[in-house]
Amino acid sequence: MIYTVVDIETTGGSHGNRITEIAAVKTDGKQVLGSYETLINPEVFIPKSITLLTGITNTMVEDAPRFEDIADEFLAFLGETVFIAHNVSFDYGIIKNHFEDLAMSFNMKKLCTVRLSRGIIPGYPSYSLGKICPQLGIENHNRHRAMGDTMATVELFHLLLTKDKDDFVFYSLNQLNKEAMLPPNLEKSEFESVPNTTGVYYLLGEKMEILYVGKAKDIKKRIVTHFSEKSRKKSELLRKIHHVSYVETGNELIALLLESDEIKKHYPPYNKAQKNKSNDYHVCYYEAQDEVLRVDVFLKKFAKNSIQSFSSVTMAKDHLYQLVEKNKLCPKYTGLERTKGNCYLGEECAICSGTETPADYNKRVMKSTENKAKEQSVWIIGPGRTKEEYGVVSIRQGDYVGFGFIETVSISSQEELQDAIQPYRNNNDIKRILNGFMSNPIPRMYTLLEQRLAAV
Repeated sequence: MIYTVVDIETTGGSHGNRITEIAAVKTDGKQVLGSYETLINPEVFIPKSITLLTGITNTMVEDAPRFEDIADEFLAFLGETVFIAHNVSFDYGIIKNHFEDLAMSFNMKKLCTVRLSRGIIPGYPSYSLGKICPQLGIENHNRHRAMGDTMATVELFHLLLTKDKDDFVFYSLNQLNKEAMLPPNLEKSEFESVPNTTGVYYLLGEKMEILYVGKAKDIKKRIVTHFSEKSRKKSELLRKIHHVSYVETGNELIALLLESDEIKKHYPPYNKAQKNKSNDYHVCYYEAQDEVLRVDVFLKKFAKNSIQSFSSVTMAKDHLYQLVEKNKLCPKYTGLERTKGNCYLGEECAICSGTETPADYNKRVMKSTENKAKEQSVWIIGPGRTKEEYGVVSIRQGDYVGFGFIETVSISSQEELQDAIQPYRNNNDIKRILNGFMSNPIPRMYTLLEQRLAAV
C-alpha cells in the first residue's frame, strides 16, 4: 500500500484559512518514494502573526502559483494513495475546500497520525507534532514549514508501523469504523460512553471549556454528524475537540429548553443561534383611520401593542404569516400585500368580500393575537430519562419556571410536582419555544395538567 503524507501552511482562520504552502511525500511505509513541494499564493494578505510562526511572507508568495494553477498536478501526485496528516481533519478539510472552490471533487482514504499515535503508543502527555517527535527521537529540521513538518510526520508514521502489533493502521483504514471519523484529540472510550438517548450535548476543548452546545433526539448519532461535516468552520472545531459531555433529558421539549439556557449561560464560540440578541422586531396591532385593525412588523422604537418580539425580521415575518394562515386574516391588513383593492384571497376573504363587518373582523384579530400561554398555569408532562419517571415543565401564569423529573407514582401530587422543578431563567427564545409548543397540537406523548395556584 502506498501512502502520501501531507502538510500545509495557511493564512489562519480569520483570513479564510487559505493555503500558503503544500508539501507531500509518498512512502510505502518503509522508504520515501517521491515528494512534492510548493509555495502557494493565497490571494489574501498573510497576517504578521502567521509570518512570525511560519516564516512565510507576503513577498515570498507574491509570484507563487495559485492553488488553481497546481490543483491538477497535485491531485495527480496524490493518485490512489492513502492521505496521511498529523491532525488529518485540518489538512484534508482545507485542501478539500480548495478543490471544491474549483468545482473539483476530492475524496481519499485518510489516516491521522495523532489518532494512530494514541492507539499504538499510548501514555504520552501530548501528541502534538512539536512534542511527540522529540520524545521519540525524531528531529524536525524546519518546524512550521510544510516540508519540515511533513518529513517529521513521515518518520513518525514509519515508526508507528513498526510498533503496530495489533493492526491498528489496518483497522483505522476501515471507513465504516466510527473511530476513523473521530476528531484526533477525542478518546474513543469517551465517545463510546455517549448514549443514544434524547438530551443536550457539549463539545469541549482541552481545558474542558465549552465549544458548542446542541440538543438531539439521539445524542450519539447527532454528535457523529459533526465529525462528518467538513466546512472550514467545522474543521477548526474538530481540531479543538478533546472531550464530549451530555445531559439526558428524556424528551425533546426539555432538551430544547435546556439547550437555550446553556447557550446563553456559556456563550459557546461555535454556537450561532440563540446567543443574547436584542429583540428589535415586534409584531404589533394598531387601528387605522378606517377603523380596521392592522397587524404588521415594526422596529422596537416604533412598537406599540406588541404581540411578540423577535431577534430578526425574518422570524417576525414568519410569525405574521402563521397568524394570517391560522386565523384567516386579510393579507392586505397584515402588511403582506400592498393593494388598494381586495386582497389576493378574493371571495375567500370575509372582510374584502363584505361578508364580515370591520367590527367583527377586529374581534377576530384581537382573538388571534392573544397569547394563550400568557394566561396558562400548567405542568407539561412528558417522557422521562427512564421508564420509571416523567419529565415535567412548569409554566405559571404564562411564565416559564423550570423543569424537573418525578416518579410515575407521584404524578397526581401538585406539591411533589412543584418540589421536582429546578428553576431556570425565562427569556425570549424560551418564550418562542413554549409558544410554538402550545400553539400546535400537543404530541400524544405529552400531557397538560392545570396547576392549582393556591397549592403552590
